[in-house]
Order: sequence, then C-alpha cells, then structure tokens
Amino acid sequence: MADVLEFVRAYRLLGRPVLTTRNSFHFKASAHSAELAEAVLGLVESKAGRIDELLIDGEEIRPQATTLSKAWSKIELCYTLDTSGDVPVFKNIDQLMARSKSYVRQSLPPHFYLLDDDLLSSEEPIDPQVKSLQGICRLIVCLADLAHFHDEKESSDEYKLVFVADDSTKGERAVTLYPFLDKSLLACEVGVALVGSLQGSNLDLNPHLLKERAIFRASLIEHLAGCLDGRERFRFLVATWSRFIELYENNLSTYLSGFSFHKIKQEIAVAQITIADQMSKVVGDISGKILSVPVSLVAMVAIAKADSVLESTILVAGLTITSALLAETLAAQKLQYDRIKHSRRMMFSAHCSSSHQYPSDLRKCLEETVYSLSDNEKKLKRSLLVLRAICWVPAIAATALHSFIYQAALIQGAQKLIKLILLPPC
Repeated sequence: MADVLEFVRAYRLLGRPVLTTRNSFHFKASAHSAELAEAVLGLVESKAGRIDELLIDGEEIRPQATTLSKAWSKIELCYTLDTSGDVPVFKNIDQLMARSKSYVRQSLPPHFYLLDDDLLSSEEPIDPQVKSLQGICRLIVCLADLAHFHDEKESSDEYKLVFVADDSTKGERAVTLYPFLDKSLLACEVGVALVGSLQGSNLDLNPHLLKERAIFRASLIEHLAGCLDGRERFRFLVATWSRFIELYENNLSTYLSGFSFHKIKQEIAVAQITIADQMSKVVGDISGKILSVPVSLVAMVAIAKADSVLESTILVAGLTITSALLAETLAAQKLQYDRIKHSRRMMFSAHCSSSHQYPSDLRKCLEETVYSLSDNEKKLKRSLLVLRAICWVPAIAATALHSFIYQAALIQGAQKLIKLILLPPC
C-alpha cells in the first residue's frame, strides 16, 4: 500500500487539483520548484494511475523516461486515476461504494484515500464513516468464516452466505445473507471483537470454540427469522448489531449454565457413590467380625461340660477377651463412620449453600442424595451401637453360667480370700 501513501504525498504537494472528469485531473504551474518536481515524480512512482500528457516548457515528455530538468519554467500534465481497484484511490465515499464488489469478500486495505475529502484512512483521527466502513467489511469477512457455505465466484453479482442451524431437533432451518456496502449502513456502529474471536483460526486457543460458533449461528438464525430478503437481512443485522450480540450472549450464558449444572450433577453423583462405597466397606468389615459372636456362644457348651473350675474359668476368660477385642474393633469402625460423616458434610456443604441458585430438578436431586445418605448414616450408627452391645453377650453369658455351675466353690473361695485378707499378721 506504499503506492497510496506516495500518491497522497504527491497529490497534496500539487495542491490537490480538482478532478475534471470522473477519474482525471489537470495541473499547471508556471514556476519551477523542487517540491513540484518531486510531486510529479511521485505520481509516476505511485502507480495509482498514469500521466496521459506531460508538457514541460511546451514540449511533450514521455513520463516513463522523464528526468525532469531543474530549470524548467512551465509544466502542465493530465493525470488519470487507475479504476481497476489495485490502488484504492477514490473521488469520494460514493465512488468507493460503487466499486465495492471486491470489498464484501475481503477486508478493506489499511490505506485508502478519498480525494474530495482529502481523507487518508490511516491518518488520525480516523473519520467515523471510515471506521464504520472498516468495521462492516471486517464483519463480512468474519461472517464468511462462520457461514456453512458462501459463494466463491468473484464474478458473481451477489455474495451469498448461508447459515444452517446445527440443532436438527427443531427441523432444518437456515438463513441466507447477501452482504453489500451502502452509504446508509455507515451510520451504524458495528463492533467486531466478538465475531473476530469466533474465527476458525482461534480453535487452538479456545477448546469450546466449535460450540460457541454453533450458538452464534443459531442466534443469527433466531435474530433474522422475521426477515425474508437476503439483503434486508444483512441491513437489519448491521442496524441491530448490539441487540444481536445481546441475544448471542444470553444464549451462550444459558448453554454455559446448563453445562455447569450438568457438571454439578455429575459431582453430586460421584460424591454419593464415594460416600456409599465407604459406608459399604464399614459394613463389610463389621459383617466378618460379628460372626464371632454366635461362634463364641457355642463355647457355652464347653463351659457346661468343663471338668474343673480352672478349666471353666479359662474358657470364661477367653470369651471375655474375645468380646473386649471385638468391642475395640467396633469402636474403631465408629471412628471411621465419624470421618465418613464429616467428609459427607464437607462435600455437600457448598452445594447445599448454593442450592437456591440451582434449577428445580438439580435441587431435588441434591435433596434426595443428602436425605438418602443421612438415612444410611443413621442406620449404620444404630447398627454399630447394637453390635457393640451384642459383642459382650458371650462374655456376660459365660460368666453367668460359670457362676451358676460353680456357685458353691466360688462362695467357698471368696470366703477363704476374705479371711486371708482380714486375718491379722503373726
């Protein structure tokens, strides 16, 4: 785009001569100056057009071979601008719009010049119309990347962009846009930061880009549902761009909320399985050990058939030790139960405090999970208490049976022990 900048510099040095036709101007000077000589050479080098006629001191000079004399006294030239579009120099904004077919397929060049307004697009401050035009052209390029189909034929009079809804459950729905440039559109303010972030080239930077692009298309179809003509759809989209962005952000927020709630539901399910698994392990450990209670009761038969007090006493002591060990094991299981209960409260406390923000189905799922786990905890706690009491049954029963069978011997032994204690020393 150096050709545009070179042309603008030269054109301004010539005093910005007015176009005498649609795309040509004449220039005359009757005094030599280094600036004028530099400007003429700049016109040749810029390639923004061609010098049709160049007279120096009344003699016609070929511009291709010109080496301007430093001592000329009069110069006259006729310059015709290139209308092919290779160098974006235009009479005014209207002429740019008239040649805008290529600009609906690509971004505007970084530099273009409007002669009547002496307006270079890259100069600060940027003209509001130029800024709006750049935004609309960039928008069209970005929409082409988001569209499912677009017309690739450069010679086509209409540039077609087709957007199809990805949600097949609602039936096949599509809209077609025919982007165009029109001076009336320049009054609209279009921000392209959002649509620019949805370009396919950003896929590596955003893992959710494909879904966001799908939401954008669905939002576009929803927003343009009331328009039938492709050109009017595009005009309506540009005129209501801020409303469309709001619709897209609401749809995206709804999707993200649904995704977040689904993730929370998965977390609740995993937590429920984890807590239930830990309680199941506690029950499994108890089940294996509590079987020793009925086995211990069988020893009652051995006590009844014991041949002596000593043999019976040893059996009672063994049952008592067994009951004590089982009671300590159950106490350890009670501590494990307390840890599981504390973990369950920690895992669900955050969800319970935020449950008022959840949808009704998720809130109901959370309530049912907490209730069922709490109910299981209560049953497990009761089971531990009952089993700790039951584990002492063999020891108590054995002691009672031993006392009943050997009552006389025990009384006699007790009397001897008392006398021994109370007997004064010799």
